[in-house]
Amino acid sequence: MTVSVAKAQDRLRHWEGLVESEEEVRLLSMSDNGNWLAWQSAYERRPAEMRVASVNKSRPIFTEAGARQWQFVRDNEIIYLLGQDAKYRDLAKQKELTFFGVKSAGYCKDLDLIYFHYNDTSSDRLDLYDKNMNIARSFSNVRRVVEMNGNIIIIRKDEAENELIKYDGKKGLTIFTSSSEIYSVSSAGLKSGGWTVRVKSENGLRMFFIGADLSSTELSIGGKTQFDAIQQNPSSDADAVFLTVETKLARKNEMVDIWYAQDFDLEDHFRDQKLTSRVLWYPLEKRIVETDDRDYSSIAAIGRSGLFLRSAVDHEQVDKNDKTAVETVKRYFMYDPKTEDNTFLADTSRSFVIDSLGQFILYIDRDKWFCYSTSERKKLPELAVQKNAIPHFISSEEVLWIIGNEFWIQNLRTLKKRLVASLVCDTLEILNVKRDKSLVESNLISQTVHINDEIILKLIGEKQNTSSIVVWNSGKVKVIVDQVKDRISEFIFNASSARYSWISENYNKAPEIKMVVTPGHVKSFYTAAAAAKNSSGKITMKQLKYKGMEGEDLNAILYFPPDYSDQKTYPVAVSIYEIQKNSSNRYLKPTYRNSRGFNERLFLEMGYMVMLPDINNVGSQGPGIAALHNVNAALDELTKVKQADMKKVGLIGQSYGGYETNFIATQSDRFAAYISGASIADIVNTSFAFNYNFFSADYYRYEDGQFKLGKFTDDKEKYYQNNPLYYAEQVKSPVLLWTGTNDKNVSPEQTLSFYNALRKYRKDVVALFYKNEQHSLMGYEQRKDLTIRMLEWFDYFLCGKRDVSWIGNQ
Repeated sequence: MTVSVAKAQDRLRHWEGLVESEEEVRLLSMSDNGNWLAWQSAYERRPAEMRVASVNKSRPIFTEAGARQWQFVRDNEIIYLLGQDAKYRDLAKQKELTFFGVKSAGYCKDLDLIYFHYNDTSSDRLDLYDKNMNIARSFSNVRRVVEMNGNIIIIRKDEAENELIKYDGKKGLTIFTSSSEIYSVSSAGLKSGGWTVRVKSENGLRMFFIGADLSSTELSIGGKTQFDAIQQNPSSDADAVFLTVETKLARKNEMVDIWYAQDFDLEDHFRDQKLTSRVLWYPLEKRIVETDDRDYSSIAAIGRSGLFLRSAVDHEQVDKNDKTAVETVKRYFMYDPKTEDNTFLADTSRSFVIDSLGQFILYIDRDKWFCYSTSERKKLPELAVQKNAIPHFISSEEVLWIIGNEFWIQNLRTLKKRLVASLVCDTLEILNVKRDKSLVESNLISQTVHINDEIILKLIGEKQNTSSIVVWNSGKVKVIVDQVKDRISEFIFNASSARYSWISENYNKAPEIKMVVTPGHVKSFYTAAAAAKNSSGKITMKQLKYKGMEGEDLNAILYFPPDYSDQKTYPVAVSIYEIQKNSSNRYLKPTYRNSRGFNERLFLEMGYMVMLPDINNVGSQGPGIAALHNVNAALDELTKVKQADMKKVGLIGQSYGGYETNFIATQSDRFAAYISGASIADIVNTSFAFNYNFFSADYYRYEDGQFKLGKFTDDKEKYYQNNPLYYAEQVKSPVLLWTGTNDKNVSPEQTLSFYNALRKYRKDVVALFYKNEQHSLMGYEQRKDLTIRMLEWFDYFLCGKRDVSWIGNQ
């Protein structure tokens, strides 16, 4: 026993050393001239470090532990926060300045000024520095600093007066004063200019419009001027500010809370009631237009067209979430505040794509692309492009279409289109697209590409899982990265200096920074020092192919441990969820920061094979049966790998993967042990249970979401046949269950129910209840504890390592 305990301690010491030495490279940035790179090296427990290096010398010129919010300034300077202080460095001159007691720092490029905002020990002073690091201007008692439209806007309080100052680089102009606290300032977005200012009063928020002439107008809706919340939204009307205002209603402290069948949003029973109004405020006309209509959704700005998008309300819908899990065709209209008319636009389930001004609206209606001209108020003829085409505006009247491996340019006036390029790949993606998703919840997206600049394209080879990065410019293609299997992320570039940099990784290769400084030459710029010493490079992988329920092609990733020998056999840990093949080039990072406990790398280090099979919930038999079929098909392929010990295979899943694990445990005799976390055991119960994470009934997720079971009333038998709890007596191998006691997404009662059933039928089961934890574990010590227990569970039941008291105690 002493020897076994010693071996267990040796394993943990090996893990500790591996985990603590791991360095994660992230947050890559480049200076304006392309001469400097900065990034963060993050570690398991010790503080993250900022590193800065010259592109000509990959060795960092300095490292600063704990640095945050760094920002390159001009060509060779950088500023950042460090603890309670801020630092400035001139990288070329090796000059360094420290500013003590700073709560924020920034660089206003339009004014070419660096600023430091001190804390209250220095009277909340704001100092503005010119390019020679001389103080250009100072302001005291500053509450907040905002960069806006090329100016610095300063909110300050001096004794009893609150003041709003616009600084243009030469002088400070007071644009508003108030005896109450100035809460925020924004650009009004009107063609006449001006600002909107929110002020905290004793009974709520007030809003003022400040015109370019510094005149002020207070927001008043039906004589009411104070609100609990005021939110400014994008407006398509150049004369109107679009606002959402809220007024809380006093919550009645009654003995009983009554729930009615017609209640649409059940979250109302858990939060303060409020009245919400969406209005267009015309401050120069002192006019309000109410936009709320019970038959329509709230409005969303279509660029600057003067029109707003909205959809018809389905009064037959029972719950707010009923249609969130399925692609639903909605009827969309354009609202014109001048006439207050709602004009039909389209029936579609897809997003609308607009140019930045909203002159054209692109949309799919009945699988065909159409365009609506807002200036002409008319629908144009069909655009004759494929349904899967992806549009990007390149001018006010031209669209760049991505269609598979090709991109085309189409004129929306003439509808003529021409092929611009056909590249060798399966699909392609534009990396430097300018995309505005602020209205994505309203199904509006604006995406623009500057066709006269370099277009950075990612070429994807789906069959071979390869990626390439190329630059397209005026018909010429320049290859930056040529068909690599590595995962490419955080791609940045400086077009003027033709310098490109990115983070590259693979399953057995730690993230490293790569760079192109001279055309055609890719170099490894920075690799973590520990990466060369660890065992990741010895890990190998194999892809297993099999068929799903409908004959579809599926894939399982099989990793081999670093000490792998084809003369040995190995236990296998199988982790399931849904489709996992896209993670095949993700670095296997050793860490305890696993919210679901399982870490592939740590199992590999302990001599396990690890398999990640794809599970595709298709067909008519249900999710549990589909998962069982797919896992069995993957296991059939695994049996062909002679080094896999098929008597020592364990199955792991969490959340939906935990449900799959529970069901498979009741149907299979091919696994020696199971681990199921935050899992569902009774889909009949949970489909109609209340979900406290989303504050709604959960049936929509079972009918149309991950489970795809359809309505319970349409096929009750399918629910029964796919319900793990109904077959708990058939479990043949030990099960480890775990959950967080504060899980609001899947009730811990599901874990307790499965535990109770397995206990009743005298099955080997242990349940772990992590106090105050959620659906995924958040605390570091809890994550570490679960990670270690998972390995111990499989070691105990797959490998016969019985020196684990918490398991033996059962």
